[in-house]
Amino acid sequence: MNKSLFLLGGTAWINLVNTSYISENQNIDILIEPSNTLQWLQKNNLLRESDFQALKKEDKMLNSLTVELQSLRDLSKMILSDLEQQGKLSLNVTEQLKRLTKQVKVSLTIDSESDKLELVYEGLTTREHVLYMIIHSIIKTLNTIPTHRIRNCEHPECLLYFVDTSKSGKRRWCSMKLCGNRQKAADFYARKKKK
Repeated sequence: MNKSLFLLGGTAWINLVNTSYISENQNIDILIEPSNTLQWLQKNNLLRESDFQALKKEDKMLNSLTVELQSLRDLSKMILSDLEQQGKLSLNVTEQLKRLTKQVKVSLTIDSESDKLELVYEGLTTREHVLYMIIHSIIKTLNTIPTHRIRNCEHPECLLYFVDTSKSGKRRWCSMKLCGNRQKAADFYARKKKK
């Protein structure tokens, strides 16, 4: 499995959508394997150290969180579908997001590790912390990124999404390394074949 996929989306909720993809004509789901799920959570900075240790020790807790992540991935896919079709969220998706948000309890703490004090919201439990972080990612993205900058990779065999943060706003591929070069090589050989 290619672990560089863990962060291609540019934001946690899109990275969550990208945990389900196609590789070599096979459906891959990162969230099926507990160790991959844990690595994905860690790479996306969704866990505090105490959360990581608790999930490493308790398979039942990790399995339960995985079910929550799969459900949130489905909701995130619905958000992307709404954005593609309507440019905004449907009432149904908004209501689902509100219901999920009501389930999450957070506390306010102060981060004093840097030179400046900073207010930080943290979930009360591991589950709530992870869900809060992903919900926060959704809301922040929708409030700060124009919807046309949230896109699907243009490679015909790729299902991955990303936030286009390029200056020109013309990014086409989830990754030049994965899809861009593959498409450019295919185009080159197609042109060569025509000659």
